[in-house]
Amino acid sequence: MAESKIARLGYALLGLIKTAPRSGYKLRMLFETTPIATYSSSPGSIYPALKALEKEGFVTQRPPTGAKRLYHLTEAGEAALKAWLEAPVGDEEIARHLDMALLRFAFLDILGDREASLRFLASFEAAARAHAASLATFLDGADGQELTLQGRLAVEHGLKSVICSADWAADAQQRLQEG
Repeated sequence: MAESKIARLGYALLGLIKTAPRSGYKLRMLFETTPIATYSSSPGSIYPALKALEKEGFVTQRPPTGAKRLYHLTEAGEAALKAWLEAPVGDEEIARHLDMALLRFAFLDILGDREASLRFLASFEAAARAHAASLATFLDGADGQELTLQGRLAVEHGLKSVICSADWAADAQQRLQEG
């Protein structure tokens, strides 16, 4: 599947380019000045990621009249972004890449499909509750010799964070349905 060729930073770039065609410099500045900076504002990351997206046929550069070249999504880029945005959230994403799940949610409004956002949130909530249950089961089965007190406290933090994320998803679903 084409989307497997796209790195995490690549998806962030595709979403930003979809919202508005931008130059590499403007994309870099968005990473420098917004919370999306967690994906790297380094020119050593952004420009190679853009080149990789271009090489794979997900973006193309076109010059506007008398200005810098802007990146635009191709049909393949549009399709890859849409598939990524609409994919259900799984346990692995909740456990290891929560930031990517939230980035997907932030970009989902690009599709202009409230139902897609509601499906996403339902899968997010279900995956978060399932992950919380597995963490609780782990804690219930761990005896004092398997975990130090601090280890247990760290896992408990993870459990509480995941429960908070599940509760957020339930609240977000309700607010989207009402709004």
